[in-house]
Amino acid sequence: MKLHQQTDLRSDEFGFGLIEIMVSMFLLALLAVFFLPTLIQSMQITVTNTTTATASQLVAAQLDQVRALTPDCDTVAAFDDVTPPATTDARGTIYQPHVTVGACPATFPGVVQVDVWVTEQGKPLDRLAEAVTLVYVGTQAVVTP
Repeated sequence: MKLHQQTDLRSDEFGFGLIEIMVSMFLLALLAVFFLPTLIQSMQITVTNTTTATASQLVAAQLDQVRALTPDCDTVAAFDDVTPPATTDARGTIYQPHVTVGACPATFPGVVQVDVWVTEQGKPLDRLAEAVTLVYVGTQAVVTP
């Protein structure tokens, strides 16, 4: 009885041949062709989502500043005259917030509509994020002589 089976290997049958290597390279290239567009699209979506998230945070910050003001109409209306500073993110995108304050109500207490939106510098018509809120105002500001 034989304990070991010996196989006769010829010297030209060791390792991979050129055909096997070429086929494997072709298959890898085919996989790369299928996954490359998906990778590029996911990177573009990531940039868009990051831009939208940053713009939304800036809108929320502007609304918080308006809500923190003294609740009189003149103080809130004066916020319309202030141009908020631009913000630059880590990628170098420059965001410019914009604020529009509506008219004071005829009777008090009342509400004033505040519109806030953010654009990318150089693209003033493309609103990245926007919000509208109503701010409670209790009185007209008292002017002391």
